[in-house]
Amino acid sequence: MLKKFLRIILLILVLICLVNCRSILYGVQQGKGQLNIVWNAKPLDEFLEDKNYPDSLKTKIVQIKEIKQFAFDSLGIYPSKNYTTMFDQKGKPGMYVVTACYPYALKAYNWSFPIVGEFSYKGYFKKKKALKEAKRLNKEGFDTDVGIVNAWSTLGWFKDPVMSSMLKKNEGQLARLLIHELTHGTIFVKNDVQFNENLATFIGDKGAILFLAHKYGSHSKEMEAHMDELADLRKIREHMHRGANELKKFYEAHGESKPATEKREKINLIIDQMDTLSLSSFRRVKAIQAQKDSLNNTFFTDFLMYREDQKKLEKEFREKYDGDFERYFNALKEKYTTL
Repeated sequence: MLKKFLRIILLILVLICLVNCRSILYGVQQGKGQLNIVWNAKPLDEFLEDKNYPDSLKTKIVQIKEIKQFAFDSLGIYPSKNYTTMFDQKGKPGMYVVTACYPYALKAYNWSFPIVGEFSYKGYFKKKKALKEAKRLNKEGFDTDVGIVNAWSTLGWFKDPVMSSMLKKNEGQLARLLIHELTHGTIFVKNDVQFNENLATFIGDKGAILFLAHKYGSHSKEMEAHMDELADLRKIREHMHRGANELKKFYEAHGESKPATEKREKINLIIDQMDTLSLSSFRRVKAIQAQKDSLNNTFFTDFLMYREDQKKLEKEFREKYDGDFERYFNALKEKYTTL
């Protein structure tokens, strides 16, 4: 009896070791990729002092430095050495991110990692490994997506550099992106990806408006252009939220009884209906529609991860804090802590 008990204990220990070994191996691979970026990143000032570096890109670097300083001095984001260097991607993607979702429910698949907890996405610096992970999940019946990201927060584990692809963004987009990522270094709740991403998105949107108002004025042409872009984004978000709710009802009513073709038609219809939106620019819409036949449930769960709670956050911001950003952000910092 004792021998049988010891064998069971040994088997459990071996299984735990195997799971942790996979996590450790993944962590080593990611650490190696991240260190390659950190080690090969150069100080921003080196690019500014380089006579051969384009003036148009130098302007973007100056904007990055201004945005970061504003985030620390005026928004209350904790100071860090992030975004003081830049990594030249040489036109290559920064990272490949795998997301997965149940085939007949808008429920994201989660990966669990030691210390930092659960995440509904998994990053890879090599495309081959990302595709391999997606293929594994496909075989298990999950919808999957392999996307490209060129900005992410390492939550203080590394000094995050500017990725050269960021310089393609306009000033308002840069402000939204940088403030979003810097927010992760100030407020991060373990095992709640949706809250973290929704809050960082909300703070990024609000912070960018405050930055542009500070730099150019509330009624400037720069502010007007930015608000027009945000208005388009809001309409797209609202449409996708309605579409996600339609899919949820469809899955709840039919489960897996409907054929995959009917699911495909439902998703395509939601994407096609974006043509009915009243937008100042359809650039984003056309980009989404161009890949509609490859979109699946992950497209909607990814959207919800970043956008579902925006109205709730806005309501709290307006009603509880009277739209006072400083009061709101200070309250958040008191309530939540980073890793």
